[in-house]
Amino acid sequence: MDITSHIIECIATSKPVSFLKYGDGEFNCMHRYTGSNCDGDNYTHKLSNGLIGSFKFMVENTNNSYIGAWHNDDVKRYYESLTIKPIKWCKYHTIIFDKNNDVMKAKLYNTIKHSTRKKIILCNKHLIKSEKLLNLDHMVFVPLNNWFDNNFENILNQISNLIGEDNNHILITCAGMSSKVLIAELVKKFPNGIYLDFGSALDTICTKHDTRGFKYGYEYFVTMLTDCLPDDWENDRYNELYCSAQKNLGTHLL
Repeated sequence: MDITSHIIECIATSKPVSFLKYGDGEFNCMHRYTGSNCDGDNYTHKLSNGLIGSFKFMVENTNNSYIGAWHNDDVKRYYESLTIKPIKWCKYHTIIFDKNNDVMKAKLYNTIKHSTRKKIILCNKHLIKSEKLLNLDHMVFVPLNNWFDNNFENILNQISNLIGEDNNHILITCAGMSSKVLIAELVKKFPNGIYLDFGSALDTICTKHDTRGFKYGYEYFVTMLTDCLPDDWENDRYNELYCSAQKNLGTHLL
């Protein structure tokens, strides 16, 4: 099954669906390795336990949830050892542009933009342009990293209040490893929503900075997402944002 197309259909038909990415950073944190992931998100015991719990819950207790499979088979096998229930694996880059099925991914972005559901994003302030890109209703900002241990409950409550009634929302997360724990907790409270773990998918189009070393170039994203871009997308008022992104995002590539 093409999960990108499936998510589009779910949005169009108001069917609950979730997509989460558990990669090498989450794997390392679950093993309680010392250090941090490529975004400077620290591996802590609290986050490790949260990630393990969220993974088990999403696989074992939800019916239309898909997990983006990391590219390393050893990592994938570890995740499979956490649960006896089969995992609904899909491509790790189900939402992230990678010159594979990108036309359908662009259609997904456009479908989100024109959805009448309440649309909420959790992200850092460098992604402020996503508000107009996807016609978002609410933006909840978190630091670039390390917001889980001390601020998780506050973020959970804030987004819960924004959702209000169940079955009327799309939540997009661009906020690192902790996003997976947040989505699981929100699904428990609001099982009829749509939850999409975008990760770094919006970085290049919103900041003109490639934070993952894909080297596709900003213009490629502009071409693919032409139908989503507002008329003032290239306004000079965003120049300071681009400079900040160059200094603060994707620093592990330097």
